[in-house]
Amino acid sequence: MNKIVEIIVFDDGNDEFKGYENIWKITKEMFNGGKVELTNMENNKIKINSISAWKTREKNYIQHLPN
Repeated sequence: MNKIVEIIVFDDGNDEFKGYENIWKITKEMFNGGKVELTNMENNKIKINSISAWKTREKNYIQHLPN
């Protein structure tokens, strides 16, 4: 599971993560993919334990690699 996403809806207590680079790796799927656990790609110590999958959108990480 190496899907890279961005968060498109910050709510339900996830506002605190707005200040981080909005590039996340899905590290776990729950409830048949309805909820996901995310780890920040810039700082892997930053983790969202549970967020609804519909609040994320798949991202092409290659466009964010350094030149």
